[in-house]
Amino acid sequence: MNLNIPIIKQLSECRNLLIAGMGGGFDIFCGLPIYFELRRLGLKVHLANLSFSNIAFSKSAKLQQTILLTETLVGITSETEELPVYFPELYLAQWFKKELNEAVTLWCFKKTGVLPLLTNYNLLIEHLSIDGILLIDGGVDSLARGDEANMGTVTEDAVSIAAVSKLTQVPLRLIGCLGMGAERDISHAHILENIASLANSGGFLGSCSLLKQMQCYQNYEKALLYVQSQPQQEPSIINSSIISAVQGHFGDYHLTYRTKGSQLWISPLMSIYWFFELSTIVEQHLFLSELFLTETVADVIQVMLKVMQTRPRRIADKIPLV
Repeated sequence: MNLNIPIIKQLSECRNLLIAGMGGGFDIFCGLPIYFELRRLGLKVHLANLSFSNIAFSKSAKLQQTILLTETLVGITSETEELPVYFPELYLAQWFKKELNEAVTLWCFKKTGVLPLLTNYNLLIEHLSIDGILLIDGGVDSLARGDEANMGTVTEDAVSIAAVSKLTQVPLRLIGCLGMGAERDISHAHILENIASLANSGGFLGSCSLLKQMQCYQNYEKALLYVQSQPQQEPSIINSSIISAVQGHFGDYHLTYRTKGSQLWISPLMSIYWFFELSTIVEQHLFLSELFLTETVADVIQVMLKVMQTRPRRIADKIPLV
């Protein structure tokens, strides 16, 4: 059984597609089922991630077997010197080598403001001859436009969207979300309202579901569980929730110790991909323009504090399903 990707025609027309985790941490893992499905079809696909890894992306780091494009953009391989820290990109590269005997480079962007990230994207596009970008979000807070009652952890997503929106030389720029319902502190009723608005403008491109019978899903699950089993590697709540949902669990089910003591609501919604035109998300965004000139994480935080304090919000609402 194969993943029925609704945007497969657009993706198939790319000579070199970049799947990039937009919100940091384990976001790139949410793109793995698509990566495996496209590879099965013979397409050339590259992987990148906004990295939360606690490593210094600089010459002084002396990380062996890395490809250093800038001090804030490196290519991690299975041979990269292992550091005893949170480092999902390295462990994923090791899984590819150990389980599939493939030498896969994981491109890591350090957290910055929009301007350095834009520079790094431009360099990577030139280095890999990229003609298509699929930004991947673990969860759906990337669909927040800035006036929701609760926006979740939208900061990193907004920086990635802002940077990629400026890459006008790339013909295809799309966004994919996986894991609806796995996030906390987000108004899902407002997110669904935003999706409706995107559908109205032609920016919603369809959805599809992961099933445990799919080989692309099975590879994703194996990769995630391998990475999460590494010493000192904190597991991903969102990806763990996605796996729980695909496996058929429901309600207050806990795959990882990180959620013990809290109440979860695992549901089939978490196994659904949602795809969008990046340009239409940019058009409905209310504060993206304020991020374009940011250089540092501190700059971004300052903008976000202003947004949180001054932006009018929609009234909190619940989804009327019983």
